[in-house]
Amino acid sequence: MGENIVAERNPQVCIMITAMFLATSFASAQTGMRIKVVSHTTGFPRPLDTFDQTTTAYAQGAFRRIELPPRDPHDGASARMILIQRCAQHVAYVLNLDEREYTESLLPSPEESAKRMEEVQKQWTAGPPNLIIETTVRDTGETKLAFGHTAHHYIKTTKETPSPELGMEPSEIIEDAWYLDVPDPRSCETASGRPHGMGGGIGIGSGSGRAFEKIHPEFKYSGPEPQGLVLASKRTTRTVHHLQTGERQDNQLTTSTEIVELSDERIDPALFQIPSGFKKVSQMSH
Repeated sequence: MGENIVAERNPQVCIMITAMFLATSFASAQTGMRIKVVSHTTGFPRPLDTFDQTTTAYAQGAFRRIELPPRDPHDGASARMILIQRCAQHVAYVLNLDEREYTESLLPSPEESAKRMEEVQKQWTAGPPNLIIETTVRDTGETKLAFGHTAHHYIKTTKETPSPELGMEPSEIIEDAWYLDVPDPRSCETASGRPHGMGGGIGIGSGSGRAFEKIHPEFKYSGPEPQGLVLASKRTTRTVHHLQTGERQDNQLTTSTEIVELSDERIDPALFQIPSGFKKVSQMSH
């Protein structure tokens, strides 16, 4: 009764109490994004490379959680793994749900990443180019609606041409992809489609370790730079290998990915925490 009298005489008190209640409720049940991606991989001439995988990701503020597919898709006993990233703290955790253990590692800050890339580029430019990585992007002009957003269609072709002394084979990737007009929330850093460093091309280092030390790549890029969250893509990698018999073997690996679920919803903050009873280890058991 006393509280009612105070409220009647001080209506601002009621407003403050209501605002505090709403703020507390909002903080404990923030909305985030949930993304479910299905991928299908087909290899040739190795039929065992054919498999399907599903990945589910959650993003809420500066927190990320990715429920990873099995390391070996052909092994039914492969461990269930989860990656948790706390972007503001620059910390990442990898959880093994079956062994109830986890590892902790530091994520590089944008400044640290830029410094590392600068050091790598200095090493690569220490000699004349002997690996040309040329990327061409074409905007088809096509658009479509998906999950309440507009998707734009791009076709990207990347060719890798090594010099003979590297002992590497030429290769090509053709990626046919649709990009939604929303940022990709699954990574702490903003992704770029422009090749500029490690893995920016087709797969630097696909040869031997000695060849990698000798690599001095030159990147060539033309066309627009796709931005946003990849809605669907078909990525075809073609490589040529010369067998000891002298025969030529053409290899092709095709991976198709598609977002099958994309929603803004309330996410339990516990998803971004280390579960009780998990043991911190320096190296995973499996």
